[in-house]
Amino acid sequence: MANLKKQTVGFWLAVCTLILGIVSLIVYNVNVAGAGYFHGATVETGFRYMVIAIILAACVVVLTLIPVEGMVAKILTVVSDVLRIITPALFIASVLTIVSARVQGFAFIYFSNVEVLQEVQTPANLSSAHGAIANIVLLAVSAIVGIVGAFFSTRKSA
Repeated sequence: MANLKKQTVGFWLAVCTLILGIVSLIVYNVNVAGAGYFHGATVETGFRYMVIAIILAACVVVLTLIPVEGMVAKILTVVSDVLRIITPALFIASVLTIVSARVQGFAFIYFSNVEVLQEVQTPANLSSAHGAIANIVLLAVSAIVGIVGAFFSTRKSA
């Protein structure tokens, strides 16, 4: 507990990135498993990017909590810094992949002809589209928090 009290802004932003990434993964899974237009419509590449980014964010948090000094601390700081740059890039790649896979569905649900709009905009389809949008927004926020966090140190200087 005492170790958590003396953490830096960079550490807490890494924790926020990790939490947002986990929440976005949960929203993605609920969206794919739920009823509606995107039921069963997995985006494997976007999912992989998301999972790898979450694992890397967890590694950043764990590396920061390891109490080391000297040369090992410098090496862990460099590794952590590299991971804090890769993590938001993977979240952005996941956003772009998921958006490109979902854009046709969004167009179908929201911008269909007036004649078929009542048939297309069912509660299940709208709920599915809203879930996909929530997932995309959470991933984008994860990336932004990760980018901001990359500008702050995760270890206090000695």
